Amino acid sequence: MASTFSRTYSTLALVAAMAAAPLIATAATDGPSDSNWPRHHKKMHRGHGMEGGWGAPMLRKLNLTQAQQDQIFKIRHDQAQAFYDQHKAVRAARKSLRELTMADSFDQAKAQQAAQAIGQADAQLALLRAETQAQIRAVLTPEQRQQLADQRAGRRGNHAKPTQS
Repeated sequence: MASTFSRTYSTLALVAAMAAAPLIATAATDGPSDSNWPRHHKKMHRGHGMEGGWGAPMLRKLNLTQAQQDQIFKIRHDQAQAFYDQHKAVRAARKSLRELTMADSFDQAKAQQAAQAIGQADAQLALLRAETQAQIRAVLTPEQRQQLADQRAGRRGNHAKPTQS
């Protein structure tokens, strides 16, 4: 009886360890302080690139020099907090309108103000993206700009003409 109990216990412990191994490995790669980082830092440090236009896959196809990569990283890093703050403003404006729609009585004037705040926040975010893209584009050579335009046209299914450099 004792030997069966210990064999069962050992098997159960082995199965539990095998099931927990992937979870432990995942937790170890994220690091203990990862949950305390702002979202834009998590995203950047996990290799997904940052906001501000063209993603890493599109830029990777341009065969950037190390100097260009460093400049683009700096541009994106310098803009990261502004993007975070602007996304936060968009979320807050949308939340405000959502709360107004759930109220017992609908206030048209407040809803109008909330809708305008959403439009303004979205416009600011679009402007921030455009500024960042222009800064990144300035780092590229004319040939790289044309390659980027060709990639963008290909992603749109060739419905739009590529822009000239």
